[in-house]
Amino acid sequence: RRVLFRSFSADDQSQLVIYRGGQPVVDTSVGIDPQTLVPIYSVSKALSALAVAKLVDSGLLKLDEKVSHYWPEFGAADKGNVTVRQMLSHQAGLPDTRAGLTLSQIMSDHEASELLAQERPLWALGAGFGYHGITIGNLISELCFRITGRTIQKYYEDEIRKDVRADAYLGVPSEHHHRFVISLPPKQQSDPVHPYSLNAHVFRVFADSLSTEEKMANFFSTKNLEFGQSAAGGVANARGIAEVFNWATGFGGKRAGITSQTLEDMSQVQVFGYDLVGEWPIASFGTLFMKPTIAKRFGSFRAYGHDGAAGSWIVVDPEDEIVLSYVVRRFTHPGNFDSRLGAILEMVKK
Repeated sequence: RRVLFRSFSADDQSQLVIYRGGQPVVDTSVGIDPQTLVPIYSVSKALSALAVAKLVDSGLLKLDEKVSHYWPEFGAADKGNVTVRQMLSHQAGLPDTRAGLTLSQIMSDHEASELLAQERPLWALGAGFGYHGITIGNLISELCFRITGRTIQKYYEDEIRKDVRADAYLGVPSEHHHRFVISLPPKQQSDPVHPYSLNAHVFRVFADSLSTEEKMANFFSTKNLEFGQSAAGGVANARGIAEVFNWATGFGGKRAGITSQTLEDMSQVQVFGYDLVGEWPIASFGTLFMKPTIAKRFGSFRAYGHDGAAGSWIVVDPEDEIVLSYVVRRFTHPGNFDSRLGAILEMVKK
């Protein structure tokens, strides 16, 4: 056990929390205070997924209903048949607009979503899928607003985070800003994205924002920190994320915050194969949640979760009632899935 944990250096500044059967079995941090809040990037999607699940449980949202039923303008440009589930499993063909979205448009309640609603999909419905790394947050938020009058960030805060009292935020209140630290750049530079790839187009704003410490700070400026873009702008510590998912699942016979039927439905594979945007040979998604593949091994076929750009992770495996939360301040190389966690997960399962 100690040998495994030694693979995380103090320079990484990481936190790891694991629950099994509803009880904490690991709570450790290396090079950083466990109360410190760091950017979690696409782990934000997993927090948003819980808010969507809460909407489903409440009867306000049906995943197989057309998006245009709740948001009529979305049906423009041949998108009238796109269902909520398809939109939330990266099938809608809206990873960006052809003109491109600015950071200020993305960090607003409605501006980016209004432009996306007018856009013709980059591929025909059913032709494939591609990771909507940033825009899925704006799409989720507008959908929630059309149903509840609240953005997904506000709905998550009101209906989930406040009750759990967890340090896992989609929008950080000012009284917690002193605990936040910006990400540190990786020790090695990742391979550059080919300038003509679709991946380069749709990740333009995000990649440009993260290419230097100054630009990372811009992505998480005070205004943007409080906005909490729901696909990539979340902020948390490992304890907070683990507490939210321990509450949601109710593992260990506790009362679940989200019904097991909804979580099972949302964590069922919806797409598998070549990702048109990320240009990944093998990727798999449920409804917002990421699923294990041969490229990203993290538990049983029932497992679900999401990784984040710097290397952070949330993994939930109902098979063994495990919740694993990992956050890291320094970007790992090449980022996203941290392979060191696989061995730790296997150790905890035994």
